[in-house]
Formats: sequence, C-alpha cells, structure tokens
Amino acid sequence: MKSILKLSIVFGIAGIVITVLSCKRSEVDYLGPAYVSAPEGFAVTNFSATSELVDFTSDTVVFNADFTHSVSWILTVKGQESGAVRRYSGNSKGFSNIVWTGVHDDLFFFRKGESVTATLSFYGSSYTASTNLTIKEAPDYTKCGQFPREGHFENPSLIVPKPGPPPVYSPYFASFNFPNPIPNVEQGVDSMAIDYKGNRVPSVQGKNYYYIKGKGNQSNFVSGIQYFGPRNIVLPQTADDVWVNMYIYGTGDANAQVELEYQESDPGRGLPGYQGETDDAFVAYIPLTHKGWKLFSFRYSDLTPSKNLAFGGNGNKIHEPHRLVSFNVILVKVANPDSPVEVYFDFPIITVGGPFKPCR
Repeated sequence: MKSILKLSIVFGIAGIVITVLSCKRSEVDYLGPAYVSAPEGFAVTNFSATSELVDFTSDTVVFNADFTHSVSWILTVKGQESGAVRRYSGNSKGFSNIVWTGVHDDLFFFRKGESVTATLSFYGSSYTASTNLTIKEAPDYTKCGQFPREGHFENPSLIVPKPGPPPVYSPYFASFNFPNPIPNVEQGVDSMAIDYKGNRVPSVQGKNYYYIKGKGNQSNFVSGIQYFGPRNIVLPQTADDVWVNMYIYGTGDANAQVELEYQESDPGRGLPGYQGETDDAFVAYIPLTHKGWKLFSFRYSDLTPSKNLAFGGNGNKIHEPHRLVSFNVILVKVANPDSPVEVYFDFPIITVGGPFKPCR
C-alpha cells in the first residue's frame, strides 16, 4: 500500500509539472508575430506609386513593391510639412495594390500642396527605399460629419470682423472682443503662433487655427468666440447619437480651461433664435492641462446644462440637438486671476453615430 501511495504521489507531482510546462509553452506561442530579418544580399527590385501628383478629393495612390527575399517590412508615408504619418506593414516578398486614400494614423492631417515621402524599411536592416509624391488636394474631411462653415479657419478674411464704420461681424463667427475690445486679450486666426512657453504652435489640420490668449479684465472670464450660423447643420433628435468634436491645443497650464457651449432654441420660450435668459445651453468643461494637440469628443447627451441662469441655464434642460442654433468657445482662468491663459483650437465638427474619425 505504501509503495502504491508513493507512486501515486510521484505521478501526481509529475502531472502537475507537465501541466505547468504545457501552460508555459502555450503562453510562448502567443508572444507576437514572427519577424523575418532582411538577409545579406537583400534588395528592393521595385517600389512605385501610381501617381506623383494626387488629388485625394477624387483619387487615391496605390503602392507596389517587390523584394529579393521574404522579410518583415514597414511602409511609412510622411508629410514633409505637416508631419502627418500613415503606416502599413507585413511579412512578404513584396506587396501589390496597397491603396492610400490620404488618411492619417495620428493627430496631424496631410495638407494640400505638401510633399510626401513614402519609405520602405525592413526588420533587422538599415536598408531603405523611398519614393516621393505631392498632394495636389488633401482629403475633404468636412464631409465626415456636420461641419460649421469656415470651421477649418483656412480663409481668415471670412473670420476676422470687417472694420467700420459700421463694424460688420463675420457671417459665421463672432469674436467676443468685437466691436468693443476686451483689455489684455488677443484672438484671431494664425498659423505660426508662439505660446506662453515659447513654443511655436503647429497646425493640426490645414495651415490655420483660431486662438484666444490673455488675462482679460475679469477674475475668471477671458474671452470667446461664437458660431451663430449652423443653418447648414441638420441633426437627429436623439442626443445619444450625436457627438461634438474639436481639436484643442494645451500647454499643460492648470489655470487654463475652455468651455464648449452648445446653444439651443426651445420652442415657445420667447423670441426666435437662442435667448440666453430662456433657452438651453449645454457645456463641456475642458481643463487645458494636456500638452500639444488633442481631439476632444463628447456625446451630446453627456453635456452639462449651463449653470449660468442668464446664459442658457433657464431652459427646459432637455438635450435636443436638432434645435442647436449656435455654439461658443470660451476661455477662462481657473484659480489665478492675474495669470494670462491661452487656447488654440481647430476643426470643430459634429458627427452622428460616434466620435469624429477621418472617413474614406
């Protein structure tokens, strides 16, 4: 009996060891893809693009390549001005019909008129091959949602108020410091602005963006801008299906905050159009503690009713995106009234069914 018991213990322990080893071997099987290094004598025998000048509003680029060996490769398409990037990868002896529609992987958009370099690189090798092309027209991502007219800020003359007398607002955007300037405030369209930390603010989309910066003349409020022409925007009634999106640049300043305020005209509550005393405003509060550009997207039903009774806090508090008539971008100071703050923003767009993403 003792011998049988000892053998049972031994076989039991052996079974556990085999099970453990089997588990470890199973984990190793899923560590990742197999990378194939480029061997000595490796070369690219063909690498081409179907066009050297491409209009992405109506066309695409197709890449083809042939290698002497089957290897792990990466195709990186990079804009020389924007820094925008699109990547493809694989394990093969070449590829055919990789279609690039002008879409980008990261934040930065490819731009109209810029030169682009497509570079092939290979695992385990410093060998590269490249080809160049030029973007005649960039993709039109304004069609990926409901886009406010001139919301890309590429036509500054249509955004900046016209001097008087009498002064005339832009037909699309109204600056809060016009026609009566707010002390200690600068705002407008720019492409080469320098932030308070001494860094040049790059463009995230196109060449221009809008900025507001300064201390203002109040303890909290600095300034803002209103878009009051959404007559070209048609939205569903279901607030869960609607998203508001905007690219915003921050410098990591804990004292800076931007408020995105979406204004509705409720029926039977006074004059037509948005009336701050009687209608709704729904707000997204965004601390500008991040650094660089970031896309912010909010579901319309998650926006907070305005706390200001004189400016949108007196409505029916029902999220009704189909009644949207205007929106504000407002810059405020959070804690230190004497410390100037800044915000840079671009490409506000309203989407249905999910956050904004470049289509095509």
